[in-house]
Amino acid sequence: MLKPPIHIFTDFDGTITIEDLGDKIFDVFGAFSTYYPQLTSGLLTVPAYWQRLAASIHAGTTLHVLRSWALEQPADTYFRGFVDFCQTNALPLTVVSDGFDVYIDAVLEREGAANVPRYCNRLQYNDGVFMPEYPGRDESCTCFCASCKRNNVLRSVPPEALIVYIGDGYSDFCAAEHADIIFAKKALAAYCNRQRLPHYPFTNFADVKTILEGLLARRRLKYRHQAMLKRKEAFETE
Repeated sequence: MLKPPIHIFTDFDGTITIEDLGDKIFDVFGAFSTYYPQLTSGLLTVPAYWQRLAASIHAGTTLHVLRSWALEQPADTYFRGFVDFCQTNALPLTVVSDGFDVYIDAVLEREGAANVPRYCNRLQYNDGVFMPEYPGRDESCTCFCASCKRNNVLRSVPPEALIVYIGDGYSDFCAAEHADIIFAKKALAAYCNRQRLPHYPFTNFADVKTILEGLLARRRLKYRHQAMLKRKEAFETE
């Protein structure tokens, strides 16, 4: 029997980085504390939330300033090794985020992962005005994202792919439900427990690498039936 093609997807904020840079960058340069309560209380949708935050960025701030700030933010010490592990084992790795290119690209380049494909929102800057763009936006999806992570995942792989997903937050819920192997911490782990989604708890990418190495060695990477059904349903409704 042919081995299924394995594709690995990872969240960025709070997963590759230590902190959620999507929150922190607007706390430093904008009005995060004003609009975040409106998001969590349901007064703002995620796209509207990002629009308000982009508009709140302090005058005089440029993309260069934001990028320079991002380069000072720490990442998981073991992420570089995980990227090498994926490359050595011919395991395609893709970053999916509901954050923004300006800080994501800076950190990935610094961590030697500039060639890792990524899907994320864009932050445009014209004549002193910041404007978010959502290349992966899907009006039919109700997940907690501006750019649908589920769709970015499913559009990136062949139907027979075995999907591994790594994440930590609310924006990961929908994508994780469609994955065969889930690595979860923080809010995503709590959600998996509530929904009885089988998952591997992790602290950092060293944990993920160790567990994957064991699964590969024992040939224990298998499709998850419920995930296959959800992927089939997603393909039929899109």
